Amino acid sequence: MDELKEQGNSAFKQSKYQLAIQYYSQAIETISSDLDKLKVDSTIVSSDAENLIQFKELIRSNDCLHKCLNNRSQSNLKLGNFQEAINDASKVLLAIPDDTKALYRRSLALKELDRLEESLKDAKRILIIDPKNKESISLIQSLSKLIQDKADEQKSTKSQVSKMFETAKTANGENRLNALNNLIVLSREDSGCNEILSIDGINKLIEIKNSHSNDEVTLAVTRILASICKNSFKRAKLVFNQLQADLIASLISHEKESISTASSLIVQNMIYSLTDLENKRKTKKQINQSYEFSKEVQEYIDEIFRNVIMLIMDPKCSGYGRDNCIDLCLKFVDRAQGCGWTSRFIVFGIPKLLRVASTIPELNLPNSLPLTQHTKMHVSCCLSAVYDDIFSDTERETYQETVNKFIKDLCERENDKYAKLKAIACIGVILQGPFDVGNNVIMQQNLLNLMLDLADSDDPIQEKIAVEAVVYSASKKDKATGILSEGIDILKKLYNSKNNAIKVRALVGLCKLASCRGSDASVKLLADGSTEKLEHACRKILCSSMDFDNKKWACDGLAYLSLDADVKHILIQDHASIKELFELAKKDDKNILFSIASILCNLSNANPAKKPSEEMMKLAEYAKHHIPEENEKDKEFYFKQRRQTLIDLGIANALTLMTKHDSESCKELIASIYLVLAEEIQNRGKLVAAGAGKALIPLSSTGTDLGKTRAAQALAKIAISINPELAFPGQRVLEVVRPLIKLLHPEKTALENFESLLALTNLAGVNDSVRKRIVKEQGISNIEHYMFDEHEDLRRAATECLCNMAQNEDVLFVYEKPDNDRIKLLVLYCGEEDDIKLNLAASGALAQLSENSEKICQRILDVKSFIPIFKQAACVSDVELQFRIFYILDNIVSKNTNFLTQIVNSELMDVVVALSRLDVEKERVKVKNLACGIVKSALENELIKPTMASFSNENESD
Repeated sequence: MDELKEQGNSAFKQSKYQLAIQYYSQAIETISSDLDKLKVDSTIVSSDAENLIQFKELIRSNDCLHKCLNNRSQSNLKLGNFQEAINDASKVLLAIPDDTKALYRRSLALKELDRLEESLKDAKRILIIDPKNKESISLIQSLSKLIQDKADEQKSTKSQVSKMFETAKTANGENRLNALNNLIVLSREDSGCNEILSIDGINKLIEIKNSHSNDEVTLAVTRILASICKNSFKRAKLVFNQLQADLIASLISHEKESISTASSLIVQNMIYSLTDLENKRKTKKQINQSYEFSKEVQEYIDEIFRNVIMLIMDPKCSGYGRDNCIDLCLKFVDRAQGCGWTSRFIVFGIPKLLRVASTIPELNLPNSLPLTQHTKMHVSCCLSAVYDDIFSDTERETYQETVNKFIKDLCERENDKYAKLKAIACIGVILQGPFDVGNNVIMQQNLLNLMLDLADSDDPIQEKIAVEAVVYSASKKDKATGILSEGIDILKKLYNSKNNAIKVRALVGLCKLASCRGSDASVKLLADGSTEKLEHACRKILCSSMDFDNKKWACDGLAYLSLDADVKHILIQDHASIKELFELAKKDDKNILFSIASILCNLSNANPAKKPSEEMMKLAEYAKHHIPEENEKDKEFYFKQRRQTLIDLGIANALTLMTKHDSESCKELIASIYLVLAEEIQNRGKLVAAGAGKALIPLSSTGTDLGKTRAAQALAKIAISINPELAFPGQRVLEVVRPLIKLLHPEKTALENFESLLALTNLAGVNDSVRKRIVKEQGISNIEHYMFDEHEDLRRAATECLCNMAQNEDVLFVYEKPDNDRIKLLVLYCGEEDDIKLNLAASGALAQLSENSEKICQRILDVKSFIPIFKQAACVSDVELQFRIFYILDNIVSKNTNFLTQIVNSELMDVVVALSRLDVEKERVKVKNLACGIVKSALENELIKPTMASFSNENESD
């Protein structure tokens, strides 16, 4: 125990504070395993009152324990772990209230946490115990100034808030807006928010809004209210209670998009603050379980959802307001990451979303709901999110029955001549969300014929809506051939329409039919040349149409057609079309971004089709099953050319812009493209210059498992060939560690494991902060796992990574622990035959570890095969390996005389003495110097006698 304390003290003196904490913690654990479970703060007596007396007595009676707690508090203080420093100091003070060191350290930690009054209390207490304590006098002066400054700041904030409210109330025009904008800035700080509330600011803001019917004033007031509710349960509750539901509804329903969006932010901030969702999401739970909320919070959630759902159906609500309400539901309805309202939303919310989905703005019907061009996509996303959050058959059946009933009621409504058209419009929206739900409705109610009849009606509105539904209903390959084959004649007819909106939709339907063969060159569903004609038509619309909606549909068509290798070959040569795709990637439209990602993925062969094994091919041939044929232009020569063309045209910048898409499937496509582009080393610099390092980190942490893996592997490729400090500047170099560690998993491929190890090796060489992050992310155990791998490249890469990690004090602490074979493995690897790189990595790790640790040196000497392995390694021709072996020996003999004696009495000493006498080439002089140093130590300790009079002279000449 005392030995551990002394080792901690030694580490502290060397500024190795984390290592010191580990030694102190080990000593404390030895004395009492329960002491660290006791949580004590300066304002809390104890969370474990039953054992308090026992702990007090233990600390009082055990001087070593007392000092370890005090010293660990100081170490945590040095590392900025202020709460941990307070906890340890408080434990000491519970037992020994007059300990000035503990008081001083706790006071400093409290000061750093801005708990100034508590800090001052501790500092004054020191002065009572020791009136001449200079450190406490200086600390009191510093704290008094900080407290006064804080009081002055609060006074200043109060004055500013009062002045701004007065100006906003009495001034006109620009002065009033400036005052409100200043209040927005003040409301971003807790002190500003509190001052606003202290003068009944919410009611005053409502008065200002009501007395000045000005959109800019309304927007400013709304933004202030949104800031007030942020990050505070108390303030959010106050805003919720003081703002009437009608007022929030009127703000969200506002015709101006900025005001509606700012108003929805009030609700969003309220939900986050009331529920503490951001922190709850960090905790682990079953994905099908909802977070638990108090009764009060649940009542707030229910009230918010009821009001938001009602607004979705309100004819007075603007299109922007409706979009924002649907988005609020999308963000918070699910049980996986939200408020757990899924079950109730199926009953109360889904019918309202379907009502919006069935709205046809082109008809200009009375009481029609105002929509934006994005509303129906918002509905599709929300329908999909709710459906994906269902985990029981009962809920799934209720969802399907709700949709079936809504569509059936529309189709049977006799007093509405547009009812069937509305039903098809609704089906089109559903098919873009939970496809299986929409497809079941079509099958159960036999709606395909109705869709085709409407598409052949010669009414432009009916044709447009029906052809959309037909196209969406064919989104899955197994459904596309049957559905589109029945309607192919109608699609061809509509393709010749003079109405571009109808024409482009019919074109996409034909494109889907043409793409059903995928990459199989032997399948032909359309006449020869038809696919190329369709592709040409899509490119023409893409480059010449001025209508964004038409461009979007053209991209959708190309996304399907570009599965064909012949189309890829034609498209990549049309640089104007590719650049137009990159321009469209700047748009904030989820649909078009997904289509563009699909096109680029197809062009770069980022998702190559899996080739069947030879056995499967023979079996299929024997059974007379169809065998897919690979198109010549899908071979490596062609897709590498296409990738290089994309790089030259600027795909790197386009991909960075596209990462804003929050669709998991789109993120997967983007990650896949990044990965294949990063395969060529010369492309990696261009990708990094365009922001790939920044873009790939979030892609590696969110999305599908495949997408995250591919993004992580792309990060690994970049980290292997580019200086990590340039590729991932600042804090980003730490953020890239976690995704790389996740690649070190047995389920990942050997290539992914290997590239991750190489990348981590480079990262570990950056600085100790990165090495600490690798340790924190459980990297050591993952790296060590591959040191035992059968594959020699993986084994070598893992050992090289450990070599760079050995500089870290946490790693040293792990390797110093008894009862493990870590050091033995490294010694054995030093002698591994025919693998000089593995020898270098293992010897490098031992050299680093043995430099500052007597324990490591002892463990090396304890390895039975140490002498023969090192004797052989000391005679190798490779200078660098020989130098590392002698460096380790020098570390060992310098630790104590006993170690030196063991080396001198072994066969190794013959090699050491022999080398010290040889004439060596220039590059081996550094090795000879180490050998001479060992011989000199042996002579000084009289463990050997000089056998050659000229030895000392030779040593000096070197």
